[in-house]
Amino acid sequence: MSTIADQVCQSNLPDLPSQHPEPLIEGIPTLYIVAKLHEMGSSYFQDKFSAFAELRIEGIDKSFWIHREYLELQSSFFKKVLEQVGQGDMILISLPSPATFEPILEYLYTGNDDKLYDLLNLDNYYDFWQNVVCLGLGSDIRNIILSFSQNEVDI
Repeated sequence: MSTIADQVCQSNLPDLPSQHPEPLIEGIPTLYIVAKLHEMGSSYFQDKFSAFAELRIEGIDKSFWIHREYLELQSSFFKKVLEQVGQGDMILISLPSPATFEPILEYLYTGNDDKLYDLLNLDNYYDFWQNVVCLGLGSDIRNIILSFSQNEVDI
């Protein structure tokens, strides 16, 4: 079954720029907004009552309660998907590595570099990378995975 989200993931989306030229709110840089969202992220991560939509990942028997602000600003994939859904909708997507999605989602909410790095290991770092590319995530999370690869992987 092909979903809208699958088509977006397979379209080789460009990466989000590390600095957004257009502020979300006039006069306030997007990076500042993301930093402020990260400060509150622990309160909103998996909060069903304030969520914009329910997200399901093929291969995971669990719902993720997502907030538009956290995902649209950090993921070109979710920016396109969320343009096509409404408040309270259920979104179904497939990813290259379902098992690594939840820590990536938590990172998008909290921006906790150390926690994400500590979850990486030789068996999963490439799975994380595949999801990061598919979701069109920015340079911050990519740099964490690349740092792990440079520090821990024998070439």
